[in-house]
Amino acid sequence: MEDKKRIKISYVIPSSEIGGTEKMLMTMLESLPADIFYPPVVFTIKGKGRFTEELKKMKVNVHIFNLKKNPFQFLKLLKTIKEEHPDILHSFLFYGNLTGRLCGRLLKIKVVISSQRSADAWRKKYHWLIDRITSGWTDIIISNSHSGKNALVKKAGIDPSKISVIPNGIKKSDILYPLSKEDFGITPEELIVGTVGNLRKSKGHIYIIKAAEIVLKKLPDTRFVIVGEGQLRQKLIKETEKAGIADRFIFTGFIKDAVSVIHLFDIFVFPSLWEGCPVSLLEAMSEGKPCIAFSSGDIPYIIEDGKSGLLIPVAYYEKLASDIIKLAMDKNLRETVSENAKKRVEEFFSFDRMMQEYISVYKKTVAIKTKNR
Repeated sequence: MEDKKRIKISYVIPSSEIGGTEKMLMTMLESLPADIFYPPVVFTIKGKGRFTEELKKMKVNVHIFNLKKNPFQFLKLLKTIKEEHPDILHSFLFYGNLTGRLCGRLLKIKVVISSQRSADAWRKKYHWLIDRITSGWTDIIISNSHSGKNALVKKAGIDPSKISVIPNGIKKSDILYPLSKEDFGITPEELIVGTVGNLRKSKGHIYIIKAAEIVLKKLPDTRFVIVGEGQLRQKLIKETEKAGIADRFIFTGFIKDAVSVIHLFDIFVFPSLWEGCPVSLLEAMSEGKPCIAFSSGDIPYIIEDGKSGLLIPVAYYEKLASDIIKLAMDKNLRETVSENAKKRVEEFFSFDRMMQEYISVYKKTVAIKTKNR
């Protein structure tokens, strides 16, 4: 493709830290084909952080703003986006979408794309109203989950024909697994139950602690490893201390390559209260880990209950405990679930499939808008 026909794309995202959405975007940035796209540009609107530092290490052109601290920076953001003059402005998460839509409308950008990353149970009625009002300023909304699309249709009243579902996809990890049990002070014979996710209420870490109290009565040599960072860290640690099981828990903090820890887990648990299409769950399944998850968001689309993992009702920590015990004591079940989980991800949640769908949407929307001008 000739250079003049390449597509120029910019991304708007509120985050300064790294969660599933940020990890997915970083992988996408590395994978956009150079013969179709110019080097992408990222605009972050909540200041500096681990995410912006990683983008710089990747040599991504990133513009950092903090609109919460200084709303008047919006004018500078507008000016900078105008100077970049993208064909596509693609935004993520509620505040990123709102900002991207407003910028796109004011600057008359050719294609404006928004993203829905979960069912967003945290939202108030006015959030959904704002989404509906501004949805007319975007050409298409890409949801990573059916639950996210359903939420937009039912709660925001957005036309379902405007929303496309592209589930997350992950690459097969090429990490050489440098971490070992000894790195965390875990003995070889101890069973590891682990999870990965930012330490916030929506991820349901408190239910792992509640389940652990039950599990440890039956399996005292179990260790619980929680990978991630967030505002609830100290509160969760205090909960383990209150329960008298703090010595059984390890809070690793943020680890860039979470798969380097996931490979140590005997069982992966994912007690999220609301979700879209969770990256860390897909990573664990891809690594062949037997997974137990609350049936929130699109997780019932990802896990076939009893075959490629175990599903339990949201917040049902007693069942979480009993399923951990069941998997721990049944090696054949663990092996069967593990093998099916790997196959499931390879067949339906590959990164190549996801990228092909995104690229198709990018090319198609630009072609339509160019033709109609």
